[in-house]
Amino acid sequence: MWVEALPTPIGLPLFVIVFVGVSLAIVVVLRRWVPRATAGDNEWDRVLGYAMASYGVLYGVTLALIAAATYENYRQVEEIVLHETSTVATLYRDVSGFPEPEQAQLELLVVDYTDHVIAVDWPKQAVGEVPSHTVEEVSQIRDILFAFEPETQAEAAVQLQTIQAFNQFVTARGERIGVTGLALPGLLWIVLGVGALLNAVLIGLVEMRQLRRHLVMAGIIAAYVGIVVFAVASFDRAYTGAVAVTPEYFIELRDWLFTTSE
Repeated sequence: MWVEALPTPIGLPLFVIVFVGVSLAIVVVLRRWVPRATAGDNEWDRVLGYAMASYGVLYGVTLALIAAATYENYRQVEEIVLHETSTVATLYRDVSGFPEPEQAQLELLVVDYTDHVIAVDWPKQAVGEVPSHTVEEVSQIRDILFAFEPETQAEAAVQLQTIQAFNQFVTARGERIGVTGLALPGLLWIVLGVGALLNAVLIGLVEMRQLRRHLVMAGIIAAYVGIVVFAVASFDRAYTGAVAVTPEYFIELRDWLFTTSE
């Protein structure tokens, strides 16, 4: 959706203005037809009131559920990223128990991995691409861990613990990459769009004498629906857009753990 690329202070007002403008245009068009269609029909208001009440509940619940699901997906991606940084920190701590030169090699690879996640993986995920650059560091860490031959029971214990931490790290990395394309299905976007259109149509079918009053009522409802739809679009695809999950956790990990461990 085009609003994803705009900063929220610009995208939100612009989207709401367009949304409200379309709704008001529908009201103006329908006002010319409604008086002729309802001439002498005493049931129009009663039937329309029933339809609007039923539709308002149905669309309102649908909109709320979709908005909640989108935000939940966003929070899930944040938790996945946080979990991966935790596994990276654990792995970095565990490799410090290796003797030289393996310790220095493994620590450098973990630091390089973190730097590449920030500089390479994240820009790709921000445009919806699945990153693959950090596979090299992961493969090198695995090779060193499994090629290491412990000489004491303590070294064997460190190796076993580090391999377990590495497996958890690989799983967490896969989860982060796996949700790169997580988004609402296209069918739900059709539901949102058609629902908003029908909402504007039903409001336009209300027979009111004063145009200003009619436009104000339609504009207020359209503005709120537009804000909710904008929020759904912003939280959809958690790695892209102005409201996106950032590599903040990895940056903090690099600036705090790796620096203090040197």
